[in-house]
Amino acid sequence: VVGGCGYLIVTFWMSPILRYLQIRHEVTSDLIFYANVISAENVCDELKQRHEQRKVSNRKHAAEMAACYYRLPKWYRWVLKRREEAPIKASKNLIGLSNSSTCDQADTHLKWLKKSLCIAEELDI
Repeated sequence: VVGGCGYLIVTFWMSPILRYLQIRHEVTSDLIFYANVISAENVCDELKQRHEQRKVSNRKHAAEMAACYYRLPKWYRWVLKRREEAPIKASKNLIGLSNSSTCDQADTHLKWLKKSLCIAEELDI
């Protein structure tokens, strides 16, 4: 009985929570890695290629975050709400960031993305 309960807790609670935390980490890591190619204005071919990679990465993470959110247990969604984390808003802003073409548009999405994922403001992205 205890083994069965442990299996259910790990499968239906811990696995989705760990997946969400992993995606959140990947988003933060990619924001730092691609910080110099937020916009592709007046850059060389290599940076334009990296800019395209950033757009693909943002869209992939947005899709994964939205899909992962719906697998989270309701009690953890409540915890996220209390922490003022909003994964669905973060997903929307990642899509917006991938569609942005100027630094001003990107800055708006970055600001809301940091707020939605509770990323430290000290992190200079």
